[in-house]
Amino acid sequence: MPARLLLLQNRDFLTNKSKDMDRHTLIRYFQGECSEEEKEHIRQWLENKEEHKKQFIQERIHFDASLMIDERKIPPRQPQPDRKKKTLRAPYKAAAAILLLIGSGYLFSLYQSGYRDTSFQRIDVPVGSRTSVILPDGSSVWLNSNTKLSYPSLFSGKKRTVELDGEAYFEVVKDDKKAFIVKTGNRSVEVLGTAFNVEAYAKSAVFKVSLFAGNVKIHTGDEDADCVYLNPGEVAELTGHTFRIKPANANTSRWKDGLIILDNNTFDEIMRLFEKYYDLEIIIRNHKVKNLGYQGKLRITDGVDHALRVLQNDFHFTYERKRDSNIIYIN
Repeated sequence: MPARLLLLQNRDFLTNKSKDMDRHTLIRYFQGECSEEEKEHIRQWLENKEEHKKQFIQERIHFDASLMIDERKIPPRQPQPDRKKKTLRAPYKAAAAILLLIGSGYLFSLYQSGYRDTSFQRIDVPVGSRTSVILPDGSSVWLNSNTKLSYPSLFSGKKRTVELDGEAYFEVVKDDKKAFIVKTGNRSVEVLGTAFNVEAYAKSAVFKVSLFAGNVKIHTGDEDADCVYLNPGEVAELTGHTFRIKPANANTSRWKDGLIILDNNTFDEIMRLFEKYYDLEIIIRNHKVKNLGYQGKLRITDGVDHALRVLQNDFHFTYERKRDSNIIYIN
């Protein structure tokens, strides 16, 4: 179908709320390719009829299943022959995708019968990769390397709660009647409609929330009194047991574009970033380079070996990679 005709067809569906939404438009929405005007039309269409919500969920289910089947959409991983973890072979992956599709059809049939399913979807992002997902309420989430996100198939009740282990950038659809909660271990972040970045890997002591639009409330304990509030352009970073509030860096979320932006970061800070993105341990033996600063831009998909070779142009060091233990020594 010619692109012009497809565009006109999509526009007809968007401007007539009584019709079914063109599935090609929904797929573009799930892929994050729609304009702000198109997103607004889709939100209005969702609010118009209960049947529209059912169609949206059904298309989302099929889209998620197709991502598992079409491995061309998944960035290739660097070969790691000595790692102990094993991955599913292609036939088993296809079978898992088919089972997901069948199971998703069951969930949708429950929805049609009036049942509000509370089962959780889980996304595991491989090391060195990143992905994005549209949540059942239309909110967008970008997931960083080595990140896990769990969320319900449908948001029911008075809250929209997701669970995060890793780093994610959220653009939350505003709903004054349903707060959006990001649970990370023993802390949570609460918003109504906003854009923010959360870094909270379970195996790391780092907990950081950067706010770019809207308002954020960080629950630091069980009581509402134990909260930290952020304004746009601020970041809250946990140091020990105390939160420090400082200006947010716009480059904090550039990882969702596949980039590591270095803005006068020390060599030690850069190595900590590499540990996060590539799930390995880096031990610095050469202390002469530890506190030297560096500015530049690196692509995550180029891998850690390429990144280290780039740094060797400005820093005098050698490195040794022990693949059996997944440790890099900086000499």
